Amino acid sequence: MNAFNSQKFSQADFIHVQEDLTNQYILYKESVKKKPSTQTTIKFHNIIPPSASNIEIYSHKISNYLYVGPYESTLSFPIDDILFEDNGIDSLVISIVDEEDRISHTIEQEKTSEFWRKGRTTHLWFLPFRTYDEETGTSIGYTVSLS
Repeated sequence: MNAFNSQKFSQADFIHVQEDLTNQYILYKESVKKKPSTQTTIKFHNIIPPSASNIEIYSHKISNYLYVGPYESTLSFPIDDILFEDNGIDSLVISIVDEEDRISHTIEQEKTSEFWRKGRTTHLWFLPFRTYDEETGTSIGYTVSLS
């Protein structure tokens, strides 16, 4: 997980941060039930997180958490159909959270990619280290493909 930034939290800060983002995620989940949404699947590749880790997936497009829960290499969850607009272009912040050690491993990048297309699976390929992206002039830590 060399492409990730890691941060260790005090117990009090960790509890506070986790409560805040869980509350944001609950509000998003409730809102998705009230509007058009679609079940989507994401598969993560080239990553071995700490055992019993949680994962937090944040969308810049809608400024909200799409998923907060136990890490699995394949996740399926409902997303707001607005994510499919503009060719499904988005940029995600992904955090792998080791609750036992209160460490958050986070990866974020400025490069946008097509993440969302109805009926397709999103594949996130984590790179072994951050790499310079010629197209954007920034560093990237993952690539995205659809199948």
